[in-house]
Amino acid sequence: MNEPAVFGHVVTALNERNYEPLVHVPEAHSDAYADVLDRCRRHEITIRGRYPDVLGFTDANRVFAIEVKGSSNLLRGIGQALTYQQGAHASYLAGHGDAVRPHADLLHSKGVGVIGVEEDGATAWRSPPSAESTAEVTDIEGQLSLRLRGNEFGGDITTLSLAQPLNYFAPVVALDRYGPLARDELVDAIADEYSFGAGDETIASARTLGLLSVGSPHELTAQGELAATVLRGYGIEELDDLRLTKEDVARRTVVEVHPPLAVLLRNSFVRHPEFGLLLDALRKEGPRVHFLDLVERLVREYPNVFLSAFCTTRGAARARELIERGETARLYRDRGVWTDVIRTNVLFNFVQQLKHVGVLAPETRSHSGAIAEYDPDTKPWIVADTE
Repeated sequence: MNEPAVFGHVVTALNERNYEPLVHVPEAHSDAYADVLDRCRRHEITIRGRYPDVLGFTDANRVFAIEVKGSSNLLRGIGQALTYQQGAHASYLAGHGDAVRPHADLLHSKGVGVIGVEEDGATAWRSPPSAESTAEVTDIEGQLSLRLRGNEFGGDITTLSLAQPLNYFAPVVALDRYGPLARDELVDAIADEYSFGAGDETIASARTLGLLSVGSPHELTAQGELAATVLRGYGIEELDDLRLTKEDVARRTVVEVHPPLAVLLRNSFVRHPEFGLLLDALRKEGPRVHFLDLVERLVREYPNVFLSAFCTTRGAARARELIERGETARLYRDRGVWTDVIRTNVLFNFVQQLKHVGVLAPETRSHSGAIAEYDPDTKPWIVADTE
């Protein structure tokens, strides 16, 4: 039995068990797995640099990962299933029954489950007794939540690209005043009444924070309605009110000048799964954070957050290769590597945002030059006490 046939039966069995699966199928293999792709969404989530064929939540909200094989390449599949234990509560190897049956006892002793598939479906399902390690499971849970249950969020946190996060409230104020608007209408309102030319960026960021609906016309979500209520209570009812509020901040931070708005922003940020994990990593490293120590923690504990939040597109591909080869230390020890894979605006725009919302202390120094000129020793991140 070939791998696409096994894959199809595995997806059917998962649906029957009320699991929530996402699949990884390379674009070049889309035709062979057309039936699977008709029934499941894709994922790009890695565990130790490898993409599980199937990843998702069980009906008990536990993370599961499955490596799917047909009747061959079982030894490679065993190695991959063992790797997935690092980021899943339950890891499985699926394959043709005759091929996986001889390995079932060994896999079970290692904490890996086995799914045996015949022509009429998945006929043998042996769950793992326990996983030997789940070092990255929190990271995987956050990424899965974002993709499976996070339709309230419009993207990853790299879309939060502006240094002043008060700008992300501009679409909220406009929609609260005028009701649903098409994207062009919303951009025009922000340009005309807020005197701000980066309307597309503000809209994308407000969507990322779950304040705006993803579809067109744009509408406020429940979280957006809550933000609008808080803003009105603060005296911000029109875009010009928001503009004047932003001018009040000048060279200081939002948390210093308008603490309630900083709390509103911070709460919106923290609701996003990726940001929540990043904040957890910051607090573990704090109160004085050496940037490369933070990178090391992210790579070890939340690698998908590192890949999606800190890396350029090309850099993420290189970082995945290093993680898969077990060369993760190069990502925080080899200057030629980390300056190549990390986005420059992490050190400026993102730091400025974190200062404004009160995650980093105002005395934290951002870096506005080329990343090759950045000296982590002279510009530590200082975590603010927000308890």
